[in-house]
Amino acid sequence: MPSPLPRIRPISDLRTDLNGICEDARQSQQPLYLTKNGVAALVVMDCEAYERQRHHERYVLKLREAEIEARYRPEAVSQEELDARMQSIFSTWNG
Repeated sequence: MPSPLPRIRPISDLRTDLNGICEDARQSQQPLYLTKNGVAALVVMDCEAYERQRHHERYVLKLREAEIEARYRPEAVSQEELDARMQSIFSTWNG
């Protein structure tokens, strides 16, 4: 599915049509680019859409971390092995 074309409005709409900008951002659930002299100056986004995007980004990051961990530590350690290792470490400290 192709991504939608960016929504673009002049930055002067902040002064003349703030309610319209808010409604546009809320209805589209997409970033709204505000331009100054034809150059992108600000991005406005509905709060709920922004929070969903952030949540999705955190989820993707956690998946990447899990993939990296699985690649470099493929073997699982049983609870018994972990207990034995920890006991060994603690016994050297206590001495």
